Formats: sequence, structure tokens, C-alpha cells
Amino acid sequence: MADKYPSMTALEAATTEGVDWQIVTVDNHNSVLISGIHGGGIEVGVSEAATLVREMGDYDLFLFEGLRSSNNSELHVTSTHYDEPTMVSMVTDKKQHVAIHGAAGDTAIINVGGLDIALRNTIWEELVKRGLNAQIAPNAIVGEEEDNVSNRNRRGGCCQLELTSQQRKDFFLNGDWSKANRTKRENWTPTLYAFAEAVVTGIERVRNSYQNDRHTTYLMDFYNNIDFSGDDDLSRMNSDERLIHLRLSISNGAASIIYRKGSAYVASVVSDTNGIKINLKNVPSDTVPFMSLVPVSSEGFKTTAETYSTYQYQRQYNSNYVIIGFKESPGSNTHIPMTNIASGVAEIKINL
Repeated sequence: MADKYPSMTALEAATTEGVDWQIVTVDNHNSVLISGIHGGGIEVGVSEAATLVREMGDYDLFLFEGLRSSNNSELHVTSTHYDEPTMVSMVTDKKQHVAIHGAAGDTAIINVGGLDIALRNTIWEELVKRGLNAQIAPNAIVGEEEDNVSNRNRRGGCCQLELTSQQRKDFFLNGDWSKANRTKRENWTPTLYAFAEAVVTGIERVRNSYQNDRHTTYLMDFYNNIDFSGDDDLSRMNSDERLIHLRLSISNGAASIIYRKGSAYVASVVSDTNGIKINLKNVPSDTVPFMSLVPVSSEGFKTTAETYSTYQYQRQYNSNYVIIGFKESPGSNTHIPMTNIASGVAEIKINL
């Protein structure tokens, strides 16, 4: 169902604070934020889950809570339109952010998403350790949009947890998530405490490791490729390692690039007859780059001829540039220039 209000500023202008909704914040000047932007009666159980995580870790907290006796769903504004000033001010100042949401579902599932790869993978592992059902979030709620307010922190990524209705009911005795029951802590179940403990443990495992962590070996890329390959050392560091991580969006032959890491090594991104050429800078002359590209859509890039470029590979490279080749299939003899790509989005990583 479409949101009633196009933004939080529009919602707040048309409703009454203290009657329709309230904002709850805790500011400990912590580098970690826990949020429930659809708390209270909007997505029931989110406030309690976020509150417990915050308390166990002594983190900062933002909650937007629906207070109505009914129709709280009208107070839902999707994360990509979430311009609530207090939330924006808090999240943009934080290094780590865990966003807790509610999703539909009669099976207890914790859908894991967000753009903070190390954080989401580690929290995933901690949830599984405690017997909780963590799964890849469906595309609609995976939380990988750049303009998702949850990803607007200092590191450009969060861990977004979408908890199904049944999962949230399991947080309360007898599955009773009525306001009268859920607001009494004696009705909070061991499942809720296990969830909070998993999130806090995941945060603490990685909170001081970002500058050292280049990749994790859990290999959970959220495109149906999962390999928990064990014994990841999050403190591993190679001072000579250089990493480019960007999101590439192509529309009618024009590329838009959002750098998340490594802009110091990218001179330009231009069209090439074989695909896309990334010109490098500040790279030693003997460097051999290694590139990976993962399309956001399983169909790959759509061409102007209404076909799909589903095969991408590192066609040419040296210390000055990388050319990513595009073909419709590995056996095709025809390369697709970037100018012939109508649409598509992909994650690109280049190790230098």
C-alpha cells in the first residue's frame, strides 16, 4: 500500500506530535545508532526491539512511534523518503547504524539487508548462532538504496533488519503484541533478548575494524550466493592494499557513479567500445588490478535493443585503467559498448 504522506516533513505538518506520534531519542554521543523509524503502533514490536538493543550496548537511539489507537499505518513513510530532521541529524553523524523494521509474514524470519557489508554479515552470523532464522531480505526490503535514510551515516551503509510479524510476536509472551502486553518488560521473551544480544555482539565485533577490514569471507552477497567459509579475521590489515568500491548506474548510455570507497584512485569513468573504462590514478605502475562486478538485477544490464548483457568480465587492464567488457553471453563475439546500454545498476569492486 502506498504511503499516505510523501515525506516525513509533510506528515509532521499534517499531524499532531504527542497525539498521533512521538519521537524518542537517546544521545550518549556514541558512534553507534539504533533506530526504529516505524515504531510504536506502526510496525509493532520495533520499538521494544530497538530499545533493548540500545540498552544492552549503551548506544544512541531514534524512535518514531505511532500513538494512535488505530490507523497507525498512515504514519509510515518509506526509508527513501524519510527526511525527518532529528533522524537525519543523528544518522549522518554515526559510524554504525542498525535499522530495525517490521515486515509481513506468518513465519518467524529476520530479513537482513543494508549496505554495511561487514556489519550485516557479522550480525547475520550472530543471529544464526542463537537459533534465529536470518535470511536474505527480498529485493523490496533489502535496504540497499543509496537514498535510504538508514544508509546515510558516515560510512554510507547500515545493517537493516526487517522482522516479520511472527518474529515480532515471538518477542512477547503468548505472542501477544498488544500495547498493554508489550510495554511490560516481564512479558518480553528470551527470543527478544537473544535477538538483542546477537545484534550487540555483531556490532562490537566490527565497530573498530572498519578501517582494517577490506572484505569478509562470509561471502553473503545478497544475490543468492551464500558461503559461510569460516574463520574470518576482521582485524586483518594490509597497509598497501587499495580498494575501489562503487555503485555504477547506467541510463541511456550515461554512467552515474557513487563512490563509497577509493575515489582517490579513480580519474574518470568513460564509455568504451567494449563496455566501460575506469581510468585510474595514484596507482603504482606495477599494479595488477582485480575487478568484480555484480549487477543489482539478476537480468544484468538492459540494452537499447531490448536484450540483456548478462556476462561481464575484466577485458583489458593495467595500472592506468580497467575495461569491463559486456556481452549477452560468454560465447558471443559481440561486445556491447556502454552507449548501447539502456539501464542497469551494479556494484563494482577493484582491488589494486
